[in-house]
Amino acid sequence: MSMHKRLQALDEQRIPIRVALIGCGRFGSMVAAQVVQAPGMELSVVCDLDPNRALNTLRLAGLDAQDAVTTSNVGQANDAIDSDDVVVSENPDVAAQAEVDVVVEATGNPDAGSRHAFNSIMAEKHVVNVTVEADALVGPLLKNMADNAGVVYSLVYGDQPGNIDELYDWAVSAGFEVVAAGKGTRYLPEFRGGTPDEALGRYGLSDEEAAESNLNPQMYNSFQDGTKSAVEMCAVANMTGLAPDVPGMHQPPAGIDDIPNLLRPVEDGGILHRTGVVEVVSCIREGGVEVHNPMRWGVYVVITSNSPYLLRCLKDYGVAMDSTGKYGLMYRPYHLVGMEAPISIAKAALYGEPTGAPNAIVGEVAARAKRPLHPGDILDGEGGRAVYGSLVEATDARAKNLLPIGLSDRAVVTSHVPKDAMLTTSDVETPADSFAAHLRQIQDAALL
Repeated sequence: MSMHKRLQALDEQRIPIRVALIGCGRFGSMVAAQVVQAPGMELSVVCDLDPNRALNTLRLAGLDAQDAVTTSNVGQANDAIDSDDVVVSENPDVAAQAEVDVVVEATGNPDAGSRHAFNSIMAEKHVVNVTVEADALVGPLLKNMADNAGVVYSLVYGDQPGNIDELYDWAVSAGFEVVAAGKGTRYLPEFRGGTPDEALGRYGLSDEEAAESNLNPQMYNSFQDGTKSAVEMCAVANMTGLAPDVPGMHQPPAGIDDIPNLLRPVEDGGILHRTGVVEVVSCIREGGVEVHNPMRWGVYVVITSNSPYLLRCLKDYGVAMDSTGKYGLMYRPYHLVGMEAPISIAKAALYGEPTGAPNAIVGEVAARAKRPLHPGDILDGEGGRAVYGSLVEATDARAKNLLPIGLSDRAVVTSHVPKDAMLTTSDVETPADSFAAHLRQIQDAALL
C-alpha cells in the first residue's frame, strides 16, 4: 500500500499521527503549515519560548489561534489533545511527554536541539530533527539511543541532507558509483568573515521584509559564511560515508553543466583527489556574478559506472555528462524545506524508517576564527561574529583535538588564536551548563 493510501486510511479511521513541534522560526512555521494540509496527521502541540510566536505559527498554518489551549502542564495538554485541540506551550517538555507520536525539533540551536531530541527519545517518541547543527554534533549518539529505544531518529526530508541521502541511496541501489554528492548554495570565500548585520542585506532583503518573514540574521549569516553548508555536509558524510575531499571542501562556483566536469578526478581533468566525496557548489563567481544555469536551491550526485554501455545510455537519455562521457549528473533543482517534512513524519510513524540518519562518524565541523581571538573573548556560535565552521574528516579532528562548531556558543577563549586558524578544545572553556557538550562527551566515550 502506498504512503498516501496508508495516510488516507488513518484519516478514515480517525487515528491520525499526532505531531508535536518545538521551535517556531520560519522552518518550524512551514512544517506546521504543511502538517495541517497533509493527510493522516494532526498538529497537536506547538512549543516555543515565546508563546506569541507559537500562536503566530498557528495563524500561518490557517488555524484559529484563539482555539488553542495554552498550558505547560502535560496532563492538561493530553486532555486538550484528546479533544482534538492544539496545545501551545513555552515548555518543550510538553512536546516530549504528551501523547503524541512524532516530535519535530526545529529550534536551530544545537544545545536546545540536543536536549529536546534526547528527552523525546527517552520518552519513546519518534524524532524528526530539523536542527542539523545538533545532528552534526551528537547525531550518532541520538541515533544509537533511538535504535535501542525502538523509535526512529531522522533528519528531515526537504532539507538538503535528507534529499541528498535519497539521491545517494537511489544511485548506489541502482548500481552506480557516487563520485560526489552535495548541494548548491550562494557562497564566496570573502563571506567567511561576515557578520549577522550584513547577512540579510546580502540576500537583498530589507529589515521590514526580514521581520515580516520571521528571519534570523545569525542563521542567515551561517548560510553565507560557509558554516551551514559544512554542517549539512557533515550530516551527509555521516549518513553516507562520503568524506570531504580537502579540509573545508573546494566549494567552487559551478552551473549544472559545469558540475560533472569539475567534480571528477584530477586525472580526468577535474578537481577531486579521490572519489566518494561531499561537496558544495556556489551559484556565484568572484564579484557576485551568477553562474550560468545555477543549482541555487538544488541537490545532486555525480555518478559513474564501469559499464561503457550504461554510460552511453545515460547520455542518450539526456543526463548532463562530462567531456569524457564517464561522469553524469543527477540532480533535484529544489528542496522545499519545511513543506516536505510530512514525508519524514509518515516514514517514521508508518514504516519505522528515517529519511536520513547517521550511520558512522565520518565528518566534523571545526570552528575557525573569523578574526584574531584573544583570551577572554566570548564566542557567539554558528553564524556569529567570531567563528565559522569548516568540514574536516572526523579522524583528523580527533587527532588535533579540534573544537566542534556546535560547542562554540558562549565558549570563553583561553588562548591567542590567529585569524582562520582552527580552534582546539584547549583554546576555550565551554559553558558548564551545556547539555550538548555533556552528550558529546558520552558520544566520544561510547562510539569512537
